[in-house]
Amino acid sequence: MSIRIIAALLLTLFLATSAFAQTVTLTLTNSEMKIEGTSNVIDWDANVNVMNVSLLMNNTENFSLASLTPDSFNSLTIQMPVKDIVSDTRGLTGNIQKYLKIDQHPAIRFELDKIESIQSSNQDGADMLITANGFVTAAGVSSPVTMQVLAKQNANGTITFFGEQSLKMTSFNIDPPTAVMGTVRARDDFKVIYNLTLRKN
Repeated sequence: MSIRIIAALLLTLFLATSAFAQTVTLTLTNSEMKIEGTSNVIDWDANVNVMNVSLLMNNTENFSLASLTPDSFNSLTIQMPVKDIVSDTRGLTGNIQKYLKIDQHPAIRFELDKIESIQSSNQDGADMLITANGFVTAAGVSSPVTMQVLAKQNANGTITFFGEQSLKMTSFNIDPPTAVMGTVRARDDFKVIYNLTLRKN
């Protein structure tokens, strides 16, 4: 094998290794997520107690919130086990598991498709507004979503992503539940309120 071919192979290996090294993982350090809805009689809510988050980002020389661009995001998936979505009332927790078809589909999943834009949300640039497209899969049905996510960098270097996302039960082929011979009717619309803090490994 000629020296030229060997050099070309070594260069290819070096470039591939460098590309891999530029991808960094952010790890979840703290999370809060709540699902809120309403009916013609009362409001209801449930806490999402467990989340498995995988966020891969393309590294920058000085990793910071101000340096983020749409291309900084490599991939993001969030998995939420249905069994860990818990309400204050046992009956509501059971109904949530029933309508989400826990036996066939034990987790809700969010997967990022594309970051549309990142821009400052205030004059001092402390917070950034991220517009993102993705897919939420629940009860075996995948539905596209567009999210407006706020992000802030904390003093310890972690980044917190927070916001609210409006969704509809019917987007996942879930008929809004009824009770008491149809006199209590859940509204189709509900929202997810989230606050996730991640750190660079």
